[in-house]
Amino acid sequence: MQMWINGKFEASQSSEVFEVRNPATGAIIDTAPLGGEEDVEVAIEAAAEASKEWAATAPQARAKLLFRACELVQERLEGLARLLTSEQGKPLSEAKNELLGFSKVLEYYCGLASTLKGDFIKIPGNGYSFTLKHPLGNCAALIPWNMPALIMGWKLGPALISGNCLLLKPASSTPLTNLSLAALLGEAGLPPGVLNVISGPGPLVGEAIAKHPAIKKLSFTGDTETGKRVAALSAPSMKRLTLELGGSDPMLVCADAELEAAIEGALRGRFYNCGQTCTAVKRLYLQE
Repeated sequence: MQMWINGKFEASQSSEVFEVRNPATGAIIDTAPLGGEEDVEVAIEAAAEASKEWAATAPQARAKLLFRACELVQERLEGLARLLTSEQGKPLSEAKNELLGFSKVLEYYCGLASTLKGDFIKIPGNGYSFTLKHPLGNCAALIPWNMPALIMGWKLGPALISGNCLLLKPASSTPLTNLSLAALLGEAGLPPGVLNVISGPGPLVGEAIAKHPAIKKLSFTGDTETGKRVAALSAPSMKRLTLELGGSDPMLVCADAELEAAIEGALRGRFYNCGQTCTAVKRLYLQE
């Protein structure tokens, strides 16, 4: 597998690769390019070329394109799910549900396309007040390994439907599904440069993205310590920053609860996705 830059698969500038392994067997599934700062620069240049035309594209036209991508995901669900399971380790049924979730997230944001407009308000005695909504331009997302497809959808949907370009860095253990989904978006008609996906470790790729002044908005999902590092690297350029970090989530069971439903909820809340979700139940509080 290669990186997705400017609408096509490419090797990294260094031509180096790393192994992607099946967590159940340890077997090598594929290799992915070892990206770095030079690859980030190439991706940002590609986005700069694409940005003006994509921003000028009508939101409804963007939505039509993303709807087509949803159709392709559903048509190729079986193969994508097997790829996701092989690199991430979740049961095949959960992999299918996650990919359908990716599709549903895009559909949701496509449905918001017609609402992307400013306001024009008359102020008595003072004329008018109006707002104009413009894309930020180059946005970026750093995502984790636990739900790579779904979290990609969460980042990609709002960025693209509002006319931004997106640079995505997958987790090093699960880049293959993200690269495959990027290729499907390209097949659906997404212009080259609007979405770029660079694989590689955080210290090489993630840090280069976080500190780059051309990135106007960065969204990070991951652990708290890494989030602190991302915030520190982003601060000098004053880029807009969203951090979704770890927590310690409790489940409360009150005396009037339906206990069978509570038990089922606790099992799902703790063990769904092998327990690897940021909102998984960490503690149970039971009313005495």
